[in-house]
Amino acid sequence: MHDLDGPSPTEVVISWLPHDARFRDTAVRHAVSDPTGRRLYAYVHNLVNQANDDGRALSAFDLRTMGAVREDLDRRSLASVDWRRVRDKLAGPAR
Repeated sequence: MHDLDGPSPTEVVISWLPHDARFRDTAVRHAVSDPTGRRLYAYVHNLVNQANDDGRALSAFDLRTMGAVREDLDRRSLASVDWRRVRDKLAGPAR
């Protein structure tokens, strides 16, 4: 059973990704290149679930971070994230 009082998947990603210097620049690049959020979703999915940073394997430290993100998601899917909100947080509102 999921804790309905915890942060939503969108809140989990918004509270992590814009503040993590290791991944922020690449995430911003994906966010700016695709206002729909599909590329950003694919990037974050690969980070969190595939241990892959745009083709590069994650370090042991990065893997621990992704484990913490998965724990915060509490088995909820990244597909339920409002990627436009995350995009706005990373790169400002789409024009």
